[in-house]
Amino acid sequence: MKNKFYFAILVLAGALLVSCEPALIEGPKPGAPIAANELQQAFKIVGQYADAACTQPQSDGNYIKYITSPATTVQVFNYKSDGSKNVLVTGASGVFNITPRRGADPNQEFGVSTINQDASVVSFSSSVNVYVPADLDPAVKVLTGESGMKAWKWNPIGGATWGNAGYIGAAGHGANVAAGEIPGQWWGCMPADLETEQIAHSGGTVYGYGDDNAYMVFNEDMECISYKADGTQIAKGSYSLNNYDPDCSDGYHYGTLVTTDAPILFPFIVNTGGKRANEFDVIYVDPNNLSLVCANGNEAWSWGEATWWRFKNASDPDAALAGSGSRAWTYYPIDGSTWGNAGYIGDPGHGANLAAGEVPGLWWGCTPEQLETEQVQHAGGVVYGYGSDDAYMVFNSVDGVVTSYDASGKQIASSAYAVENFDWQAGYKMGDLVTTGGSGVLFPFIINTGGTVATNYEIVYMDGNLLTLICANGQAAWSWGECTWWRFQPKK
Repeated sequence: MKNKFYFAILVLAGALLVSCEPALIEGPKPGAPIAANELQQAFKIVGQYADAACTQPQSDGNYIKYITSPATTVQVFNYKSDGSKNVLVTGASGVFNITPRRGADPNQEFGVSTINQDASVVSFSSSVNVYVPADLDPAVKVLTGESGMKAWKWNPIGGATWGNAGYIGAAGHGANVAAGEIPGQWWGCMPADLETEQIAHSGGTVYGYGDDNAYMVFNEDMECISYKADGTQIAKGSYSLNNYDPDCSDGYHYGTLVTTDAPILFPFIVNTGGKRANEFDVIYVDPNNLSLVCANGNEAWSWGEATWWRFKNASDPDAALAGSGSRAWTYYPIDGSTWGNAGYIGDPGHGANLAAGEVPGLWWGCTPEQLETEQVQHAGGVVYGYGSDDAYMVFNSVDGVVTSYDASGKQIASSAYAVENFDWQAGYKMGDLVTTGGSGVLFPFIINTGGTVATNYEIVYMDGNLLTLICANGQAAWSWGECTWWRFQPKK
């Protein structure tokens, strides 16, 4: 009788697999064990293609079609960056995908193995010349950014970041998903509640997801890894964003996010006692925002109970400022103020909740309307057009320019800009925003200087939805000398 061996298929980063289910591998027919050289003779590459359906032949195609003759069930595999084995495909024939990361050697090694009747495993190594992309695939870049690695954190809406909804799954849902609304939303909770009063949803186990500063990382090796706030890894798996449609042509789906080993933040399906989700409707995604729904088997418009999640870009400064190329920002008042002065701290231990938009050492501030009326002396007495809720600035990453506009869209000022020394996990500031040739930042004046323009700003906090700046103006850390602060948000 033939022995049967089961191997679980681990999805290759970005690879299209013949099956997503565990594959049955049968050993050879009774007889002498096959040797490695015989396996190598039996395995034949019959073509390379640019597409998964193998309709577009390409000499260095990333989709490789193979057969075995005589028919022999094999596993084709390579290795991940951490050295672990990565099964590409299993079967006597099929298609496997090898798409290296940018800058990799186009000559890619892979292995082929099979199991003999006596349970011995034989393998051989080979290589194939494949296309190395000059840029990331758009479905990867939107999650990883240009750098190939991006951290995402919780992004509450109405005080909630995870919860349940009536499943819709089709166009006409009535929600403004670009603004973060969840179609059919019923209920949700904050991160702090996930592993306290809502812990039943994770099976009663505390993993570390229940913190505003928990995060997950998507990288170009097609890995998703979730972490506690202190950087301790919680879960790791692979991911793919399938059928990515940035135009949302069907009115509901931007794509389908498929993972292995449930690596996203708090991956639990609501009211299932700890069941983990690995397939999600992407109801909105851009370089700064990600909203997911797990249908959990519900049909479109069934209003069956679904689970939702919301995340925001935490670590990609280029995407935060300029999105996919350009992005507009406007004032973001805190307690009615959007610009003012503070006692300079410039060091960890400031006591402010920066992610909530608090300003360390805040003394005073004013509204946009006051900037060019009762506070116009700070601009040297000149009215430029900054003093309106509808004034805005645009960061353009292609040209490296930031430009400010008045409420009517008339240009006020423009300058080059650069983000330097960026560290999104730093304790006081994330980096520096430096402008040259003046400043295209809204109302760029240093307080109580009669119109001096700031060109060096500390990025006290920045994510996909908030930008807080301080100009120290030469003050030493913890001096409590007068500094200037600004708060901005993306223009709706």
